[in-house]
Amino acid sequence: MIEWFYKIKKEIHGPFTVEELMELIRAGRITKSTLVRKHKFGEWLAAEIYTEFEWNEEKTKVRPWLRLWARYLDSLLFVYLIQLLDRSSVPFVSPIIDWIMYGPFIIPGTEEYVMTTILLLVWIPLESLLLSLVGTTPGKFLFGVKVRNPDGARLSLRQACKRSFLVWWRGEAAGIPVIYLFTHASAYQTLKNKLRQTTWDREMNIIISHRPTSIWLEAIYYVIVAGLVYYSFFG
Repeated sequence: MIEWFYKIKKEIHGPFTVEELMELIRAGRITKSTLVRKHKFGEWLAAEIYTEFEWNEEKTKVRPWLRLWARYLDSLLFVYLIQLLDRSSVPFVSPIIDWIMYGPFIIPGTEEYVMTTILLLVWIPLESLLLSLVGTTPGKFLFGVKVRNPDGARLSLRQACKRSFLVWWRGEAAGIPVIYLFTHASAYQTLKNKLRQTTWDREMNIIISHRPTSIWLEAIYYVIVAGLVYYSFFG
């Protein structure tokens, strides 16, 4: 017989039969996001991942690619903003960029990687301000991604800063080349096939929702971002 366990915070409950777990689901003790595992040493997964359980509500919609494109659009727009400030000779911007690109401590050939890492880090406070003040960013607004507390309220500045830092560190691997491909893949698997949440959103109890939209409208958004990507490389 398969033994089932569930975990709330750090407290593990079990073993149970699948029928007993279904009773707990009907009673509201176990929700779709509750961590459940088969056997004593199985992997903890969100309860809704398992096909053995039935839910009265629809499966949680997760859109990892949509979230990635929204974040990528934010990054592109931020880079364009920095470039605009540099070309406009805004005080302090050009000297700082020159120091980063041509400073004595930069290894030749690594300038762009260093600049990418720094820009991703600088984006953290700006993204945090946007999320706490207006509740969104340009990319998230365009792709209909909402970041909220369980009660629907916007994140506080402290929450937004912590979340942005965790995304930068765990999701983006601080912009380190090649490494970020592995962190992206890990975040995708966690969101799509394991927890139905990213680790940082689960830890901070943050809810991500998506605005209903048509496939044609989404396609237009993707074309816009693809055009910006092309322009950034070949424009």
